[in-house]
Amino acid sequence: MKKTQIALAALALVASTAAIADGVKVSGQIDVGVGHTTGVGSYMEQGGWADNSNIGFSGEETLGNGMKAFFNLTSGFTQNGDPGNGGNGTLFSRESLIGLSGDFGTVKLGQQLSPYILSHAITQAGTSGGFWVNRIIMGGGLGAAAVGQGDGAFQRGGFFIANAASYTTPSINGWTATVLTNTANGAKDGAMATSTSDADKYTSFNVVGAIGSINVTAGYQNRKNTYTSYVIGGSTSFGDLTVAGNYSSHSPDNNSTNAFAGIKTSAYLLSAAYKLQDGLTLVGGYAANDIAIDQSMTNVGLKYDLSKRTFTYVTYVRATGGAQSALSQRGNYSTDGANNATTVVGVAHSF
Repeated sequence: MKKTQIALAALALVASTAAIADGVKVSGQIDVGVGHTTGVGSYMEQGGWADNSNIGFSGEETLGNGMKAFFNLTSGFTQNGDPGNGGNGTLFSRESLIGLSGDFGTVKLGQQLSPYILSHAITQAGTSGGFWVNRIIMGGGLGAAAVGQGDGAFQRGGFFIANAASYTTPSINGWTATVLTNTANGAKDGAMATSTSDADKYTSFNVVGAIGSINVTAGYQNRKNTYTSYVIGGSTSFGDLTVAGNYSSHSPDNNSTNAFAGIKTSAYLLSAAYKLQDGLTLVGGYAANDIAIDQSMTNVGLKYDLSKRTFTYVTYVRATGGAQSALSQRGNYSTDGANNATTVVGVAHSF
């Protein structure tokens, strides 16, 4: 009798778990390469092309009247399985949000990607490998704008904003707009965490659409008493050739404490991808900013698709003026004017 009860209980647990998991998707990517950087030597690199490795859980439920509820939980990790890529060791270091969508648009609550950063990513999607991340840091905030979520209770690395609320409009003639803001205070570790740092207050918005055959986007961000940035860019295709470019401006507050405190920076990027044959794509990009030490980055990469979800690649990046060519060093820009170069050979797989 007891064995029967135990068996029935086990079956009930399995059925309950299956019901909970129904409609939940598991997805992600892993990208690991062997890199070599001048002055550093050889090493294992995560995200040599795709910029990051991550695993995510997502799902949605139809509510009726055209409405849906959805969630997204995404954790970054390194080639050694350590949490990272957008967080400071937290479990879901990238996105951790719930939302509602319908004819009114989309509302999201929780940690989520900045619309400003999304505009950078949209501009260069598919044209320059992982080069865009380095480019954002060099021209859109250097060390501070990309590395720090803030200085107070909710400090984060990367581009993901904690305690955020966002709204995205429905498509209007092919155009959408997103606005995001956050609360400086919130629950943390089972208690109310109160921030005394203005740097924890963040606002951002972007617009995305098309003018003829040109996809365009513009983004803005402001971290109170820390910095203000904006970016505008676009991309278009001509047969097997896709070209993209953007321009950004970053104005740090004079109270900033990073190496570029008080230095207003403007920068531009040009990138392209050309399909050489089925499964084989050549990409390249060039970015430069206007600070006195003439920072620039040049990237050339070759990507070969082994399947729809797996590819191998080789990429070469040269950086000048203290910019960093290695993705693993993307937050360590300096004003020493040194040049360096990185080559990475790797494999990436999405699931």
